[in-house]
Amino acid sequence: MLVSIIIPTYKDWSRLSLCLKALEEQSFPAGEFEIIVINNNPADAIPGNYHIPANCQIIAEGKVGSYAARNAGIDLAKGEILGFTDSDCIPEKDWIANAIAYLKANPDVSRIAGKIEIFYKSNNPTPAELYEKVYAFKQEEIVKLGLSVTGNMFAYKHVFDSVGKFNETLLSGGDYEWSRRAQDGGFKIVFGNNITIKHPARDKMADLIKKTKRVVGGDKVTKSEALVDFFISVKPPMTIAKRHFAKYANGLSFGQKATVYSIKYYLAVLCSVEKIKIAWGNRELRRE
Repeated sequence: MLVSIIIPTYKDWSRLSLCLKALEEQSFPAGEFEIIVINNNPADAIPGNYHIPANCQIIAEGKVGSYAARNAGIDLAKGEILGFTDSDCIPEKDWIANAIAYLKANPDVSRIAGKIEIFYKSNNPTPAELYEKVYAFKQEEIVKLGLSVTGNMFAYKHVFDSVGKFNETLLSGGDYEWSRRAQDGGFKIVFGNNITIKHPARDKMADLIKKTKRVVGGDKVTKSEALVDFFISVKPPMTIAKRHFAKYANGLSFGQKATVYSIKYYLAVLCSVEKIKIAWGNRELRRE
């Protein structure tokens, strides 16, 4: 087996079916890759008459967290190359083929951070969707730091054998933490512009708030660090906004840019407040 595709899922059977359909339609030969789906809520059984591709298996992992689920998939993987995506992602037809072609042509490369394209539910994006357009999943930016998100990442299995699997104690940010270990281990990463998946933009402010709180839960800080972070956050993020707007806000009106900026500022302050709460003993958000 050349490639193992690993997908954690949590109460997301309908969107997972679209992901599996896209994997079934890959230009890469089905006999040369396997799909391992990890159901991270064993109590949520597979729906009746659910279509599962012939090269796919669905297993259950009861330990809370997508990184524990991914590790369960890694343990079963037969491929020498591991590909990671999420249940709400839709890989393009040549996703696997382009990744494998690049790795074969560039033996010095051990990891690929693939491109993640945001799509909207309608032609009239919500404020939350506009925010996602500007700020979400900028793989081409974080790859410069040696990082990748697991929504679209390929890596040789031997990299995991060398630096270890994902840190299961983290409920967010575990992909960054693992990437830093891989980078420190000398395993080169590149951005794959033609190794593309599509990801739905979060369309509700509630979803952005939930994600912000979940991400903060994986960032342990002391009380003093939390207070310093708060005082920094109340200063409007002009520099970051200017850089992102110049590159990713094409086609947005002044009013839309102002909306996105307001959301960015609000979430930055919310993030700092959440850090303070956790530093003072509040339990971090784990799931919903």
